[in-house]
Amino acid sequence: RPPSPFFVKRRWQQPAAGQLPWRLRAAGQAAGARLLHAQSRGYCIRFGTGRYARGRALKNSRMLVGAAFALGGTFGLFQTLHYPLKAQEPLAEQQAAKLPAGSLQLTLYQYKTCPFCSKVRAFLDYHGVPYEVVEVNPVMRKEIKFSSYRKVPILLANAGNTLQQLNDSSMIISAIKTYLVSRKKSLEEIVSFYPAMKSVNEKGKEVMEYGNKYWLMLDDMETQHMYPIKEARVEEMKWREWADNWLVHLISPNVYRTPREALASFDYIVREGKFGTMEGFFAKYMGAIAMFFISKRLKTRHHLQDNVREDLYKAANDWVKAVGKHRPFMGGSQPNLADLAVYGVLRVMEGLEAYDDMMNHTMIQPWYHRMEKAIGEAEVTN
Repeated sequence: RPPSPFFVKRRWQQPAAGQLPWRLRAAGQAAGARLLHAQSRGYCIRFGTGRYARGRALKNSRMLVGAAFALGGTFGLFQTLHYPLKAQEPLAEQQAAKLPAGSLQLTLYQYKTCPFCSKVRAFLDYHGVPYEVVEVNPVMRKEIKFSSYRKVPILLANAGNTLQQLNDSSMIISAIKTYLVSRKKSLEEIVSFYPAMKSVNEKGKEVMEYGNKYWLMLDDMETQHMYPIKEARVEEMKWREWADNWLVHLISPNVYRTPREALASFDYIVREGKFGTMEGFFAKYMGAIAMFFISKRLKTRHHLQDNVREDLYKAANDWVKAVGKHRPFMGGSQPNLADLAVYGVLRVMEGLEAYDDMMNHTMIQPWYHRMEKAIGEAEVTN
């Protein structure tokens, strides 16, 4: 797919004198070969470092397999999602708007290839909210050393004299949307409505969750304005959760479905990256093999069909069916938060065979193109 005309890359510029000191410098070009595996909690975590894929690790077959999976994981997800996102540079990377004193100022800490980060960017771009991006190194993560929360996305929000840290993509979207709709509450008060809670996942690992993260914290009048029909609110929340807990799990098994697709993914990163002959060979062939097998493990973990395309097709058609034939978006004449969430997750596959197959074998294409147009027009208008 040709790059969208609505996304224009810019170089980082030194902040102007008097700019708020908390707005940290963007990290520049991220270490591209070390990106991430998406999880189902509204954030992304690093997948692996690849450090055992060197030197003596190649001396026996067991360590070779371990090295392949480590490097394959990191190179693989970077390639899978980096290529399409080259055409999806966020509005934040354009010249930052001059905001009046006291206006909302945002810095998004992200992995460029994370579907959950893509959700947040889609939301902010559609609403015309300027923001700066800091690309986080997935290994050292020194860009977020200020935070005890070690996952992305993280959004630092200055709404006047207070600086708030927002974690978890769905919580970020709900909190900022509430702030944009309800000017009666401070951002600090709004954030307090989404308490952090520790829980234990199915693997017995302690994770951080955020209560109420699919709710907008509005009063009765604001709620009536946002959701004239009561069922619209329930529907929006249901499909936002579906995007987090089901749709995102279909990406990796589909983009690494076959050895050919996995190899095609690695071919691009080797051609575009700066690798020595042996490094490029190892990354391309061993990485492709590793991610092919990892995709099979993910298929089993999430109980997908043998042909994982069928799950992707069904998900796309289920979404189209939920939107219906008589409205352009689930939100009616304009996208709602569910539209933006589903679009944000799916667009990370652009440029890959899985994306093309989804467009050709499902009914999602008209809705998807309407979303592209809506976000593009919102960016131009704002």
